[in-house]
Amino acid sequence: MADLEEEIIIIEDSEAAENLHPTEEKVEESLDSSKKKKIIIFAALGLLLILIIILTIVLLSKSPQKVIPLDMDLLDEKLENQTEEKIEPSKLENMIAKANYLYTNGSKEKALSLYENIAHYSEAISEYNLGVAQLKNEQYALALKTFTRAIKNDEKRCVSAINAAVCSLHLKDQESFKYYIDLAYAYLPYEVNSPLYSYYYTLISYYNQDYINALNSLKNATSNEYETTQKNLAARINALYGNDYEAIDIIEKNNEHLDDFSLGLLYARIGDFALANNHFDEAIIKNIQPVKAQLALALISLKSGQLKRSASKIKNVTDMYPEEVYEHYPIKVKLKDSLFDTQKAQKLYRDKIIHSKSTIFQKIFTFSPYKVFNANKTISYIRKGNANIYIDNIQAAKEYLKTSSSSSNVNIGITRAIKKALNLQIREANLDLQELIKIQPKHSILHYNLALTYAQMGDNKKAHEHFLRSYYLDAKNYLSGVYAVMTSQLIHKESKKLKSILIDSITSEEASEEKELYKTLLYISENNYVSAIEWLDNDYKQRPLYLTLNTIIALKLNRLDIAKQATNKLTVLLPNDILPHLMYIDTHFSEYKPKEYANEVLNYLKKQDFNFNDLYHGPYITRYLYIQENLITGKLYFLREQLKKVLQTTDTNTHEIESALALASLYDKQFEESYTLYNHIIDDLQVRDSYTLFMGAVASTAAGHHENAIALLELSKLKDSDFFESRYALALLYLEVKNNAGAVIQLSRIEEDGFISQYFDFSINTNELLFKKQHPKE
Repeated sequence: MADLEEEIIIIEDSEAAENLHPTEEKVEESLDSSKKKKIIIFAALGLLLILIIILTIVLLSKSPQKVIPLDMDLLDEKLENQTEEKIEPSKLENMIAKANYLYTNGSKEKALSLYENIAHYSEAISEYNLGVAQLKNEQYALALKTFTRAIKNDEKRCVSAINAAVCSLHLKDQESFKYYIDLAYAYLPYEVNSPLYSYYYTLISYYNQDYINALNSLKNATSNEYETTQKNLAARINALYGNDYEAIDIIEKNNEHLDDFSLGLLYARIGDFALANNHFDEAIIKNIQPVKAQLALALISLKSGQLKRSASKIKNVTDMYPEEVYEHYPIKVKLKDSLFDTQKAQKLYRDKIIHSKSTIFQKIFTFSPYKVFNANKTISYIRKGNANIYIDNIQAAKEYLKTSSSSSNVNIGITRAIKKALNLQIREANLDLQELIKIQPKHSILHYNLALTYAQMGDNKKAHEHFLRSYYLDAKNYLSGVYAVMTSQLIHKESKKLKSILIDSITSEEASEEKELYKTLLYISENNYVSAIEWLDNDYKQRPLYLTLNTIIALKLNRLDIAKQATNKLTVLLPNDILPHLMYIDTHFSEYKPKEYANEVLNYLKKQDFNFNDLYHGPYITRYLYIQENLITGKLYFLREQLKKVLQTTDTNTHEIESALALASLYDKQFEESYTLYNHIIDDLQVRDSYTLFMGAVASTAAGHHENAIALLELSKLKDSDFFESRYALALLYLEVKNNAGAVIQLSRIEEDGFISQYFDFSINTNELLFKKQHPKE
């Protein structure tokens, strides 16, 4: 429970131990305490009477003698030779009691020294008690021989056999252990009348890994002896079977020996990280398992999103214990179970469509308008050029006409790129716009359109870069400024100053439809849906973007009637596109229970006549949400087959098709297939934005190629240093390969407080711990 080491229980035979330390546990049947006291008193009185008589006789028979000065050298010599003399059994019992007391209270060195002295007086002590002393002194081979003699002498055979089995465990002699634990079981019937019968039965069952019977005997104990040990065993077995709350209850009732470290682990297991933190802090103060406690605190902080705190603790414990730190809690990086479980995935999906800024913003970008060039400005350039020719300013005229010519080429190119984007060929449009920006790098509209394609492709960093550039080139291009604010939030960039400038500028504009649009988009970016509610009262033309805003705001404010109306109109405007129908599902099926929801979604999607161009070539959000719905409805296999057929018949521009197939394969648990596809997309198709690299790492991790995942995450981090998912995943993988320093660097760079990864998780690698236990270092 507290750790994964086998608990070793030494059974003692010492009444004196109990007198010295009231909480010391004992095994053998004892005399009634009142009777013992009488015996001791009478014995003492008799001894005193004999001493008085002897003293009287000596005094009467001898004449007075001179007092001889005390010879200190002689005294030292006698003390040195004292160990050669025989000691009475009662004195040995007291020595054992003292050694046991010292041992259990932390004075291990003094106790072991005393045990060594006890071993010299084996002739005056029972074989069993001598065996206990040797066992405490970690003389396992010697103790095993002593317990064997005790068994042969018919001395406490059952308990001697149990302790012999314990010695065998220490000696890693499995065959001997099995022999003695079986022997203890054979002698157990002779202890049926002993109060300790249930305890012996518990130990034998426990060491035989028969935990159910061990737990039953603990629940029906015949004795309260070894109370702390019995409680610890009960808690340990309950924890083994996942009865964490019962284990916690048992430990918390043991007020005299509250095990803060074990409680911390159990509270961590049930997800109560606050209480787990408290108990680990107490364990550290009490110096209980200091390395493990600090590591556990660091890992809990990691689980709960307190990443800077986790980084600090990992660094401290690694600096203090550079080798031991890697021995206790090796972690195993994995993907979250909720990614693949249909019910969990449905819950996350339905929550995400309402609360996820990324999902909300991606929908807005998908239905945002592209912009065309300003024809009047181009004509103005031409006129200025001709005018300058007439006044013989040839150089100035050439500059004007050159600008006009390049602007015309760029504007024609923009028109063609927009046509591709509107036909859902987003990547092709993006490539065209990238070429045009080289010709005209100071074209505000060009930067806006390029940014919009990046946003629809899911490359938020590039989108932010070009939205911001567009706004700086034309301060009246408010939509670029607003979208720069939105994308800054997705990539964790500060935008307070930009937002303040925008609000002041937009507020100074005259009332108009565009002004209301910009204000509403800013409200959404601030999560201020109460202020955004005014948008729902407008009577503007029913454009896709406006209907999208109606849906988003109404869902947030639980105005399902308005949300349903908006998505109804959106599906009429765009009947063959996937995303409008997914938004229809979001609004019309939002109140259904999980099973009913899945059935209704399945039946609804079957009736639609999609052309699937948006799935094969369009915005990223369409692919992601459609794959999620297929996961929820159990139709991923059929979607994958559909994508494979399309891929076989498509020669060019397969990036998005392969991306969709790779994502679908990942969620369908076809990890190796997903891993291969992402590698092809990254290596051969040269798609290397931070998100694609990250998803390649996700697939690599799922497929067990963790080294490849690390390489891809390093590239993803370089592409976007503020992509926290990549840094978090990289930190976990570094912890897994025992590179704590690398993990600390990544965790300390994640600025978001309370960051929780959507994809990556970790657990303690119990297989590695078991292997280490079975194959200890020599």
